[in-house]
Amino acid sequence: MTSDRLSGKDWLDAGLEALAQHGFTALKADVLAKQLKVSRGSFYWHFADVAAFHTAILQHWRAIAYENIVIEIDGSSSDRLRHLLVRAFGVNGKLESAIRSWAQSDPKAKSMAAAVDQRRMDYVAKLLLALGISSDLAKARARILYWTYLGHAIQADSLTQSSRDLVIAELLQLATARPKQR
Repeated sequence: MTSDRLSGKDWLDAGLEALAQHGFTALKADVLAKQLKVSRGSFYWHFADVAAFHTAILQHWRAIAYENIVIEIDGSSSDRLRHLLVRAFGVNGKLESAIRSWAQSDPKAKSMAAAVDQRRMDYVAKLLLALGISSDLAKARARILYWTYLGHAIQADSLTQSSRDLVIAELLQLATARPKQR
């Protein structure tokens, strides 16, 4: 970027990139302005201060890490759980890991991460309920799927396509299996 006419979204996108690459300490006006090759005035045109920017970053992350994904998945015609797992296990986990690191030292980041975690698990449970899984079992399996996703994201393990396909197939089988009658 070489113009001082950046939008607030430009700053937020650059902030998420800096967060993923360098951690939450990179979320400063000076650092980002230098990276974007603009003056700090551009930053302060859009954000009252760094704290307001941090709040906006967390809201932007929530939108791309949950809200936009739900819209995409709900818009798919069939097999929404598979679509969600393919998407979740196909992304780079650096941003997710950076958010988790930030949440360790910042109450606002911790609160936002916890809220997104709960919304994600509730959404997965909803998908499982739609497949005929009972409510309690859907919640338990949603939690297991989510923990698996977080482990994958934090580990930043790059799977081959065939390995990823196998993991997703196994997760789907485990998540959608009908319980044995006692």
